[in-house]
Amino acid sequence: MAENNPELDAINHLLEVEKKASALINDAMIESEKRLSDARIKYNTQYKSRYDELVSGLESDFQKKHAEIEAKYQKEMDDYKADIESKPLDKESFDNLLDKLLFA
Repeated sequence: MAENNPELDAINHLLEVEKKASALINDAMIESEKRLSDARIKYNTQYKSRYDELVSGLESDFQKKHAEIEAKYQKEMDDYKADIESKPLDKESFDNLLDKLLFA
């Protein structure tokens, strides 16, 4: 029973080649998943870094503009209050106007 059957040898050889090909494909899939995972981590990190940088710049710009607007508002309010306070009070004319408007 130790005879060499060329057909059986060819089939066994093909099965061995198929096992090796399957192992190569499996290794390639594992390597590709690892590379994809590494690339995803790398680009997510870069995205987060750029996003945080952009948000920080926008927040800084917002704070600066907010402070400018607040300062302008406060100056205008102070000017308005000063203008109102600098006007003389004429209580008698005001009372006469109210009498005329309400009771005439």
